[in-house]
Amino acid sequence: MRILPLLLLILCFQELFASPLRIASWNVENLFDLQRQGTEYEEYIPGRHGWNERTLGKKLDHLAEVICDLDAEILALQEVESDQALQRLQKRLKRVGCPYPYRYITRGRETPVHVAILSRRELKQRRDLQVVPGSRYRSMLEAILPNPSPLHLFVVHWRSKSGPESERVRYAKALRKRLERLPEGSEYLILGDFNSDYREYQVIDAKHNDTGGWTGINQVLRTTRNGRMVRRRDLHHAHPGELIHYNLWMELPASRRWSHNFYGDKEAIDAILIPPTLMDGRAWEYRPGSFRVFRPDYLFGRHGEIRRWEYRNGRHTGRGFSDHLPIFAEFEYRGGESRGWLDRFLGKREERVGGEKRKATGAEKGSLDAGTIERTTIEQLNRRKDPLKRPRRLENVLVLFKRGRNAVIQERPGGEAILIYGAATPLKEGRRYDLEIHGFQRYKGLPELTDLEILRGGKRERVEPYLLDLDQRRWEEKGTLSKIVRDLEGIYRKHRLHTGKGTFRIYCKNRKWIPPEGSRLMIKRAQIGYYKNHKELVVWDRKDFEILH
Repeated sequence: MRILPLLLLILCFQELFASPLRIASWNVENLFDLQRQGTEYEEYIPGRHGWNERTLGKKLDHLAEVICDLDAEILALQEVESDQALQRLQKRLKRVGCPYPYRYITRGRETPVHVAILSRRELKQRRDLQVVPGSRYRSMLEAILPNPSPLHLFVVHWRSKSGPESERVRYAKALRKRLERLPEGSEYLILGDFNSDYREYQVIDAKHNDTGGWTGINQVLRTTRNGRMVRRRDLHHAHPGELIHYNLWMELPASRRWSHNFYGDKEAIDAILIPPTLMDGRAWEYRPGSFRVFRPDYLFGRHGEIRRWEYRNGRHTGRGFSDHLPIFAEFEYRGGESRGWLDRFLGKREERVGGEKRKATGAEKGSLDAGTIERTTIEQLNRRKDPLKRPRRLENVLVLFKRGRNAVIQERPGGEAILIYGAATPLKEGRRYDLEIHGFQRYKGLPELTDLEILRGGKRERVEPYLLDLDQRRWEEKGTLSKIVRDLEGIYRKHRLHTGKGTFRIYCKNRKWIPPEGSRLMIKRAQIGYYKNHKELVVWDRKDFEILH
């Protein structure tokens, strides 16, 4: 039985290399210096609009506060004007006790801002990846963390959506060309501001779509596979040398996938992408579940808005931080062969899926085939208590109500309904779909779907036969949760609607919509919700009710 001490020694050796490496990315919103270079944005010309030593000092103080609290070993930055600006930030961080000894930034004078890296570890072989030499396209930055084994870092800041998608495709193609030249098995990650949503291929705006729906982040860098987002399991079953990427936004519920809020439109345009080599059990590894958005309270205003750097009435006020939130993930080093070697030493190779162990076979390729995913129904989901451990397939469900990222689906008139929370962006009201469900939770007792993929989009169908004419009897029936109520008229008093058919508690998603006491309301559409052991009518949009008098 001498094998046991040997195994313990091996496991202890692994732990020595398991301390996490936190890598972060943050668009700092225009960190300009005070030197006149001729490429500045108008509001950052030194000496104008209040951009001076005092306001720059405030900007540096605020950025340093966030960076110290973020506490990343390696920090990728976007929108840094120059090495001088980066050096001033570096010095400010050292002064407040958060030193970053190493700094790297793209070169060139063609663009107003650049991408950069601050690091506590020395990086090697930094180089600019040019999109179009000599143009105003921002270069991407490549650097290598050399020890204990090479980890390539690619920092990007793609063209904003003031330009069409073809320009972001150009960035993606230049980056892909470089990735394809890396030695097979190379370990790398891509991070920065892509100016593309993680599901850009599904939500691309028509005014930007000059590529027929072909996007840089999804199709060129292949964060999609077979028409669906790459999931963690896809990395485990990728073909040798296959260039696909897992967008770490998929680690979070869909409602939490945002780091930028543009006039109320919450976007996931900052991202960290990883290849299969960072999930293969060897050398550098992503720590599953470690991806996060950095959200300290001080980065938000009293109404939940991001406290961006404030420029008001044509002048810098010295208040605020950035219009982006930082994102980060953690990685660990497991040694050259590490766990894969240990599994072979033990004479087995297993994969844990859905809480159960099973043998991994060489025949498994790509995503699980849609036909092999267990089917479920809305009724079965409504009775679940625990999160899903494996995807489930819902077939031929109708979207009978959609507001923003949220929707309600139902299979048939009279059947049960369920809320999709934060994950309904690509769905359209009045259409049927086959869906692959990846996320499920209960919020204060109400079942919710929090992550999904579209397997098939079907025919249109009228939603009116699915909507309820509500009375007290139906309100008290089981199986009405999440159903949609229509055309309910009554008097509003103390958060309740009093009608000739009963009294119903009302909840408005925005407090600004709360009507005056005694108002006569017409509720055109509302969802039957559930909160802390009581039902309520949830009003999702101001257009869904009318004050009659």
